[in-house]
Order: sequence, then structure tokens, then C-alpha cells
Amino acid sequence: MSTKKGLWVSLGLVILCLVAGMVFLLQPSGQMSDFQKWQYQASEKASTSSSLNVKFFGVSTLLFDDGKTQILIDGFFSRPSLSQVLFQKIQSQPAIIQRIIQQQQLQRTQAILVTHSHYDHTLDLAELGKRFPHTKIIGSSSTLNIARGGHVAEQQLIQVQPLQPMSFGKFKVTAIPSRHTPPTAVNNDLGEEISQPLQQPARFSEFKEGHSFDYLIEHQGHTVLVKASTGAVPDQLKNLKVDTLFLGIAQLSRQSKEFQQNYLDQSLRTLKPKVVIPIHWDDFFKPVDQPLEFLPYLADNTNKSLRILIQAAEQQKTQVILLSQPVSYPIDTALQFQP
Repeated sequence: MSTKKGLWVSLGLVILCLVAGMVFLLQPSGQMSDFQKWQYQASEKASTSSSLNVKFFGVSTLLFDDGKTQILIDGFFSRPSLSQVLFQKIQSQPAIIQRIIQQQQLQRTQAILVTHSHYDHTLDLAELGKRFPHTKIIGSSSTLNIARGGHVAEQQLIQVQPLQPMSFGKFKVTAIPSRHTPPTAVNNDLGEEISQPLQQPARFSEFKEGHSFDYLIEHQGHTVLVKASTGAVPDQLKNLKVDTLFLGIAQLSRQSKEFQQNYLDQSLRTLKPKVVIPIHWDDFFKPVDQPLEFLPYLADNTNKSLRILIQAAEQQKTQVILLSQPVSYPIDTALQFQP
């Protein structure tokens, strides 16, 4: 074989290996079928008899509903593809929002509570706000500038007042200062603000984190905490006890053992919930009307992240529930479990 031909063969093999590696990295980092033991199986009887239900739409989008009032955490439904996020400006999709509104009867939503201002938490904020002029939007100054960029009425916007309870129907909600998942090469804007109204379409990088918040939700004897990001303020939650914990696990597998231990100490082990429900584990580049999949290996090893959480939960006899589709989960199910 000539030297020139050998170089071409070697180059071809290198390219083939790179392509194969990229294909692997874009595959889901595990299968839902491996976690059937923990997946919630919907029961119509359970959801209709419950005084409070929740639906999970991926990332940290959660719809709490007591039959009269709804409150929404984040509200991210448009879910642009990976190629759109990387190479195009992105924007909310009105047709998708309208379909979700009709399917979920979102007209009863009194408040949208935003955990932080990255696009996978706020892309649809302005579109939702414009459609529901009675709905309050609660978030950081960065979050409110996303709403302003979509011409949401100023009287709908409420800047977060940490540790000050707010009431919506029978819901009492308290925002608790928190921390975002540690920065990465494409997520290195932590603490940066959106200082002017942000109009869409916009680059994903324009959706700055701003500040992060957990939300304590109290409703007729049920106590729930939503912690969207894999980060915690030391001792921030030490005086709380909750029945149900929605716990973000994005990139948990990528962190050091020390970080994993501290994160679970500050959240799961401090709160000692009866039930923990992992969130922010799904591939949010997939459309909202498709079954949820694990994040690709490029972003996380979701299989490993889930198993880290499950092991810690089982050690303290906390029940793990995995919500894999937007079905009504009765919150008072948590009261059946004894940690």
C-alpha cells in the first residue's frame, strides 16, 4: 500500500471513529424500561379522589391542580431541537402552546413560578402570560425582562420576594433562594442578569440564569418542595420538612463524589420527604408530545444520576416515584408512605 493511500485510509478511519463517537454521545443515556419498578402507573380513581394533583411535562415544568386553581412551575413546552438551539435563534411556538392550553385547561392557572431564567425554563413564559392576562408571573428581574420582551402587561409581573409567602386560591407558595447546577462550557453565565426586555427570537445564550429559586408549596396539609437545579445553599432547608420533594438531578453523575454527597445531604437527607420525584433528567430537545427520554450521554449519564438518587433515598426509606409522562399524580399519595 502506498504512503498516500495509507494516509487516506487512516484519515477515513479517524473520521469514522469520530462519527461513531458522536452518534453514541447523542444516544439516550439509559432506558426508561430499566426503571419500571419506580415508574408511576396512573390510576383514574386515585387522581379523581385526590385533593391535589400534579403533571410533569419534562425539565421542571410542573402543573399543580386542586380542581379549582392551577399553579405552574416554569412552563416550557415548545422544546426546540438541539440543532435549532445550537444554530438558530429560538422562540416560543404559539400552536404548541395553544394545544397544551386546550389539553390541560390552563385557563385556571393563577400563577407561573419561575425557578431561573435559562430558556428551558422560560422560553414560553411571555406567550403564556399574554394569553392569560389574569395570571401572575413570579420570578427574578431577569425572568420579568423575558416577559416584558413579549409585551406581557406590567401588572402581571411580580419580582420574587424570598421567604415571603404568596397565596393563590388554597395554595401558599414561598420562594427560597437556591443555586444552579455547576457551570459547564455552554452554561457558564451563572449569576448574570438579563438587564433589558428580551425579545424573541433570541439565541439560547441570551437567556441568562439571573438567580435561582426553590419553591415551597403548601396546600391543605400537603407540603411540597420543588428544587429544579442540582445545586443547594448550605443549611438553607434545615428547618423544613416536606411530604414530597421534586428534586433536580441534571448532571449529577458528572459531579464529584463530594458534590453528590453534599447535594443529597442538603436536600434529600435534610428534608426527609416521604416521596422524592426526580426532575430535570429528560432530553428536552425532544417534542413535548413524545415520550420522555433520558438526556443523551453528551449531556449526562441519566442512568447513573437516577441510581445515585435511588440508592440515597432507599437508605432513608424515602419512596422514589418516576413520572415519565404528563399524567395526573395525586400528591396525597405521599402521605401513604412512612420514611
